[in-house]
Amino acid sequence: MMEKGFRFLILLFAFGVFFVAGSNTTMAQTATTITTTINQPITFAAQTCDSTEPITFTGTQDTVYEVVNDGTGVLKLQIHSSWENVLGTTAGGHLFRGTNVSDETIDLDSLPSEQTVTMDQLWIGRTIDSTNMVYTLTFKITIGADGKVTAQKNSEIVECKQ
Repeated sequence: MMEKGFRFLILLFAFGVFFVAGSNTTMAQTATTITTTINQPITFAAQTCDSTEPITFTGTQDTVYEVVNDGTGVLKLQIHSSWENVLGTTAGGHLFRGTNVSDETIDLDSLPSEQTVTMDQLWIGRTIDSTNMVYTLTFKITIGADGKVTAQKNSEIVECKQ
């Protein structure tokens, strides 16, 4: 009789293991999105491209990073960046508000992951013939195994382009 009870307990334990393994597989196949918001402080000075007047930019580049697992093993990093909270002020008192909003999607092989991302802000010159100022930020993006994102500024470049 003791042997029958022991066999039943082994069978019950095996069923429990299969149940837990099956539920973990099911959970891994559900779609998930992990969202991280980073407000990168922007403070830099440059010369305007269409005059010799200096301009100072202050504010934040607001970026939302979403790591998306579609449930079938496909991982994507969606990036939504906004310069709408950056203000440029010239020595003469002119104010220029950032308007650039950009969206980008990067395919990820696995987590954790590291990516290099470049974001541009175009500051349009005052006249049709003047050059435009382009402020370019490059970030090293680190995505943890849990999907959380950290971003470290690698470089910033200000150029005048047509």
